[in-house]
Amino acid sequence: MIQIKNLHKYFGDLEVLKGINMEVTEGQVVCMIGSSGSGKSTLLRCINYLERKNQGEIWVEGKQILDRAKDITETRQKVGMVFQRFNLFPHMTALENVMEGPLTVKKEDKNTAKEKALALLEKVGLSDKANQYPAMLSGGQQQRVAIARTLAMEPKVVLFDEPTSALDPELVGEVLAVMKDLAKEGMTMIIVTHEMGFAKEVADKVIFLLEGVIAEQGTPQEIFETPKHERLKAFFGQIHF
Repeated sequence: MIQIKNLHKYFGDLEVLKGINMEVTEGQVVCMIGSSGSGKSTLLRCINYLERKNQGEIWVEGKQILDRAKDITETRQKVGMVFQRFNLFPHMTALENVMEGPLTVKKEDKNTAKEKALALLEKVGLSDKANQYPAMLSGGQQQRVAIARTLAMEPKVVLFDEPTSALDPELVGEVLAVMKDLAKEGMTMIIVTHEMGFAKEVADKVIFLLEGVIAEQGTPQEIFETPKHERLKAFFGQIHF
């Protein structure tokens, strides 16, 4: 589904990604963990071409994505992204936010887009909030609308960049519940998260990033129960899960 080969990313003289190699197969849930500044979010943004790589290859569904507008547009239609901040259009209702992508990018019929959007809002438990504006919704509700908006584009892969980090603790569970349902349905997902319990429960593979390299990867059982890298052991020692 997704292959990354020898990926490097610089910001000025700072090398943030130092030769990343990874593969995500169809239906797989991959959770990326690590300290702030380890390169997790930058890696996601490179996959979706929100950041341009400096070196290396990115392949999606067997096709190498080249640094040209046509390839990047096609990739963004296949690879959806959910951000830390919800990035909803404040002047649009929840329903309109979910409809916007299919209407403007995919040129769908308005009735078709509306029917799909209503079904997705029901899927994330917000059918009763369809006509409310983002300012009227809690952070957890806004993030669920953002997930529905991403799903409306019918992506093959969804990237989640710390989707619960901006939420109050009591709202985290409702977003994670939606993501768990997507995992059960077989959605391919790459998730940057600090929710270790969630990663342990949902991930097929866990990747520990350290200073721009993959320091360790394996099944949740291998990573959480028998970590090998000393920095990973220290990382777990600083958090509670």
